[in-house]
Amino acid sequence: MVQSTLVTPAPYHLPGYLGYVPQFKFKIGGTYGQTTHSILDTSDYLQSKMPYRVIKEVKFQEPLARSKPASQEGWSNTKLKGSMVPGYTGYVPKGQHFFGQRYAQACDNALKSFEADLIVKEKSEETLKMVPRRPLTPVSKANTYPAKPRDFQYGTSPYRLPNNHDEKYFLSGYTGFVPQARQLLAKSYPVITHEALTLHQDVQDRVRGKIEAPRMTRAKTAPPGAIYARKSGLIPNYTGHVPSMKFKYGRTYGATTVNALNQSI
Repeated sequence: MVQSTLVTPAPYHLPGYLGYVPQFKFKIGGTYGQTTHSILDTSDYLQSKMPYRVIKEVKFQEPLARSKPASQEGWSNTKLKGSMVPGYTGYVPKGQHFFGQRYAQACDNALKSFEADLIVKEKSEETLKMVPRRPLTPVSKANTYPAKPRDFQYGTSPYRLPNNHDEKYFLSGYTGFVPQARQLLAKSYPVITHEALTLHQDVQDRVRGKIEAPRMTRAKTAPPGAIYARKSGLIPNYTGHVPSMKFKYGRTYGATTVNALNQSI
């Protein structure tokens, strides 16, 4: 029986084979089966006795278990075991320092290193516990400052203290709202809060009728002649209004503003 020419004679590799084929990258113009057949059928390849059909079975050596199971360790994490399964997306202590190995072996080495660090830490803590502590000697009374007694007659809040009280202020670092404090600047925080609380207390007293509100007097406006002089001009950079100033040009500011109201001299 004559074999069809469309069938590639053995030996050859099927398309999709991911193994190594010698000199394959230098062969072009043929199908994958024909190219691998031409390589595997050569005398040089047959003399080398390289296997091309049977893949050697690789036996993976499982990593050895650590000295303590995860359930008995101080950090007691049952997910971190002696043999980790690839695909675990959780955090492995010190796993970033081990690479170039299988996942289970790298995780096992990382956990062994982490366990060794824990043992060293426990020993150092035990050593610190064994070190005798020196007793604290009391400070001499000559260097201590007498504590100022707190005046609880008006309560603990600075709002309830009278305006002339020494403790009517907030300490630096207080983050609460202080009324009337936004308009006070360029002073220390205790001084600002004291003045703000005093102003706030005065406002509250006026609202409650305890003190009379100050009478508002209307400011007297200066006559027009006091601003626009007849025989002299204004000083440059004057920001007020000058009548008909935008229609005058070609002269200095002082000369232009002389007798701005056109009054008779």
